[in-house]
Formats: sequence, C-alpha cells, structure tokens
Amino acid sequence: MPEADIIVKVRGLKKYFELKKGFLSFGKDVSYVKAVDGVDFDMRSGEILGLVGESGCGKTTVGRLLTRLEDPTDGFVFFLGRDIALIEGQDVKVFRRNIHMVFQDPYESLNPRTTVTQTIMEPLLNHHIGESQEERVEMVVQALEDAGLAPAREYLNRFPHELSGGQRQRVSIARALAVKPRVIIADEPVSMLDVSIRAGVLNLMLDLRDKYGIPYLFITHDIAVARYISDRLAVMYLGRVVELAQTDDVIFEPKHPYTQALLSAVPVPDPDAKHGRIKIKGEVPSAADVPLGCRFRPRCPKAFRECGWEAMDLVEWLREKGLLAEDTDLGKAVATLKPNGFVLRMELKDGADPGAIAGFMNDLVAKSKKIDPIMDAVAAVDTIMMDRVIEIRCRPAAMSAEELAGELFALLESTVAYREPDHPMHGIIADMRLDKNRLTVSVGGDTQNLKLAEAFLGDYVRHHRRKNRPEFKGVKNISPSPSAMTVTVTCSASREPAAKTAIDVAAYIERCLAADDLAKFARLVLPAEVKGRKVRVYVMGSEDNWNRLLDTLNELLIADEGSNEGIAQKVSEIAVKTTKGPHMAVATRFIGADEPPLFDEGRGHQVACYLFKGGPG
Repeated sequence: MPEADIIVKVRGLKKYFELKKGFLSFGKDVSYVKAVDGVDFDMRSGEILGLVGESGCGKTTVGRLLTRLEDPTDGFVFFLGRDIALIEGQDVKVFRRNIHMVFQDPYESLNPRTTVTQTIMEPLLNHHIGESQEERVEMVVQALEDAGLAPAREYLNRFPHELSGGQRQRVSIARALAVKPRVIIADEPVSMLDVSIRAGVLNLMLDLRDKYGIPYLFITHDIAVARYISDRLAVMYLGRVVELAQTDDVIFEPKHPYTQALLSAVPVPDPDAKHGRIKIKGEVPSAADVPLGCRFRPRCPKAFRECGWEAMDLVEWLREKGLLAEDTDLGKAVATLKPNGFVLRMELKDGADPGAIAGFMNDLVAKSKKIDPIMDAVAAVDTIMMDRVIEIRCRPAAMSAEELAGELFALLESTVAYREPDHPMHGIIADMRLDKNRLTVSVGGDTQNLKLAEAFLGDYVRHHRRKNRPEFKGVKNISPSPSAMTVTVTCSASREPAAKTAIDVAAYIERCLAADDLAKFARLVLPAEVKGRKVRVYVMGSEDNWNRLLDTLNELLIADEGSNEGIAQKVSEIAVKTTKGPHMAVATRFIGADEPPLFDEGRGHQVACYLFKGGPG
C-alpha cells in the first residue's frame, strides 16, 4: 500500500488510568489500569478496519484516543502529518473536524432536548462551516439523505424520542458526515439495534464508504459482523493487538492461539461439520496487573519457555501440585509467598532450613524441566538474606546544556524509529546529529516536510515536558533552516528531579548487569526497586555475593565517573541497610521476556506470538 494511501498511523499507543487510592493506601506506589498498552496499526484510504475482542480488552478506549476524547499516556497517532497525541490548542479543533465518532448507544448519544436539525447542525456551527443558516440547513438535509433518511425534510423537526432505534443511529451517522470528515470511528454502531435493522445500517456504512472513500475504524465484539463489513481485521486482547491481516486470512487462517480460540467458539450452521472448541484456561487477567511477557501466556495451550513465565505462575503451579499443603515439607517451611514480576520470594518460618528448601526447589526444577515449560524458564534458585538491602539514595542533578541535548537525542532515538520504512517520520526525518548543546535534524523531501518536522519536534518536547520530563524546560529554541533543510533544537542548562534520577540509576544498573562479563552474576541479582528517590537492590546467595554486589555498584555508579553517562552526580550514597521482617528466604528467578511484537508472516498477516520466531511447532 503506497504511503499516500495511509490516512492514520498508530504506533505504540498507550492509555493508563490511575487507580483511585483510599486513605489506607497512602504512601504506596501508584497503580494503573493499562486499558491500551502498545497498539500499532494503519488506517488506509477507503478501507474499513475491524477491531474485535472481548469486552474490556480496550477497543473503545482506542476509538476515544483516536478522536482525542482521551489523551494518550504514550505513543504516536499520526494524522495529516501531525501526531495528534502531541498537538495542543487550536490544532486540536482542526483535527476534530476531520475525525468523527459514531457512538454505540443512539439512545444516549443524542440530546433528547434538541431536534434532528439542531443535532446535526451543531458540529457545523462549532467548526464555522456554512455562510448562512439556509446553507447549513441544506447541508443537514444532504447528510440525512446520505444516511438513508429520505425525504429528509420530514425528519428535521423531530426529537430523538420520535425516532426508531435504526433512525436514531442513522441520525448519528448523519451528524458524523455533516462536516465531511476524513475518518470515522464507529464504536459498536449496531450492537444496540434489532437484528432486523442491523444489515440496513451496515449496508449504509458500506455505501457511504464507496461514495466518499472515508475509512472507518469499526469496533465490535461480534466476529460475524466484523467479517461482513471489514476489509482488514485486528484482534485485541488485554490492551494489545495480537493479530492483524485481511479479514478472510484471519477468519480462515488464524495464527494466534487467542484468535483460534475465539473462532472455535463461533457456532457453525452445519450439523455434520466437525467443530471442536479450543479450551483456554482461567479468566482474562486484570488490566491493572497485566502478565509479563506475552499477556495471553497464562491461558495459552501452546505456551513454551520464552513466553514470559513469572512468579504468579509458579505459585499456581505449586498449589496445583499440592506442594504448598500444610502437611508438606514446603508448606511447613514457608511463611509467606511474595511474587514480584519474574521473581518469587518464599519467606521462611523461624527454624526452617533455607539450604534444604533451596535444594528442594532446585531438584524440582531439574525433574520437571523436560515436561513442563514453566520449569524450563527458571534461571536461578538460591537463598536470600532478607535482613538487609543495598540502598542507593539519589539526588536532584544539575544538567548542563550539553547533557540535556544528549538526553533529548537519546529519547528521540529510542522512541522515534524514523529509519524504519514503516514509521510515520520516515522520509521526513533523514538523520539526527548532536553537537554540544544543539540537536540538528536533517529533513528529507520538500519544505512541507520541513514544517512537519518542526511541528513534530515542538509537539514532542511540549508533550514530554508536561508529562514526565520537567528538565525539558531547558529546551529553548526550535529553528528551521529552509536553505539547509534542517531543524535545530537548542538547549540550555536545566535540572533533573530526584525521582527522575532514581529511575535513570535503576535503568543504568539493569543495562550494566546485562553485559556479558556480569551475566552469570546478574542472574542472582533481583530487579532493582525504585521507591521515590531511593533504589533498592537484593542479591541471592551468600555474604560474598552481597559484598561483590556492593563493590560492583560502587564501581559502576561512582568510581567509573568518567564513563557512566553522568550517573555519578545523581547518586549521593550507596549503603547496606538493615530491614525488619523474616531473616531468610528462597528466591526463584525466571528468564526475562518482552511482549512479543507483531511478526509479519507474509501478505501483511501480522501476529504477536513467539511461536513465529523460533518457537516450537
């Protein structure tokens, strides 16, 4: 598909909702519902893209993000060359004229106190369309006739209660069409309608697509409806798109285990057809506690070693095997189970032998490795001394203009993949280079691309400054040069808060421990925990391991000041602190795993599953 035919590009789109905390939660870490958690897709001219999935998977939130009814937490939504996730002020109003939404419930989305004329004319007035009242009335009439309500003038003075359900939904469609948008987001537009009138509304939407070439994002939980109306189909699960392809390819050649399970549940009107339902275990996990690695892995019948097994899975596995019963050796020894990501910490009762429990767990792993993928994913089992923690206290850090320019350069390089042909900024940003306190962006193409690059960089800096990077107040100037086809970002000195420096320090520790020379030791180091301005680190094993970790952290963060990315100035103290609670525990650590990306299986069939990257089968 030519780049010019792509109307909307969505990359890494996220929306997290903060959970409200009660009085007893004061001081605890903030929790989030990850409604949308890294969604990628394109919308093409004149096509209908279906978005399907179970209730609560994030479909409607995606639609609201594309219309800026919700502001994204992160990610990019490129429309008409601008990232709508970053635009502000008057630019938002211009954007909203071009993307309109048809809501699920026509009984709720229409104001009962306004007539059909007032309802459809409202967006015309808001966007100053039409020279006179008479001209706007003619536009309303045309929109109603396009929506299949003819003769249109009979409906102009009716109120919503005087219309049937199908007529109400057609009025909603007419309201969306009145301003001649470039894109329509249809959120379950027929789910509230009787079956007898659904086909009429669907056929209307197809006719309008053919007449005006308007692309739709058609959101539904009904695969049969999605198959009827969609050109391409995207399947969502727990905030992510797990499969995306031409509709018939998804229906007849589903690749993701979740898609296969969904389709196996669809009734087949042939009594002789063999149609075995694929059973998946358990319930959909909470979006406030999304599994690590592949989020479908806890329910997947095909999960294997690399899928991202974690601590909670081991707890369930031990319970299923009856190994945590009170009359077992393990049940008698363990006081508390504390799963945390890829690490399960078993805190022991007084008098329990930690060496014996660690030995039991190691034997269990060895026996089960070949028959159970969860045990094949265990990286290490060892004791851990819980009466101490290595604590790194961080402080605010002054940032020179050169350091701030370097931070901005690194952030752009990590989040804006302009070198990839699929990225919206590919061909606009040609290259970036850093020179002291200046970041220079080379722009490809014509002066229109220069304006797009300047606007993108301005939006990008403002967005991150407002969200979580207050140090970007030091970005003082963004200047285009038409003769050189460059945009130069000039930085001045700034200041980084302690809470941000602690995140930088924790990330730096993780990167250093991933190096080859520390890999064997790093598997015993538990993931760093950030608590405000403090970073806490535990390590499995003996006293020697604690001493080695303390020496390693001192060398990485302080002694090697000349080559540690300015981390030394962010650290005020590294010390071993005593802690309260049980003195000994046994920790089991799993191999880390990332969320699988959308692998392309040919013909544009994308699937987010590690089965398609060297996995079994």
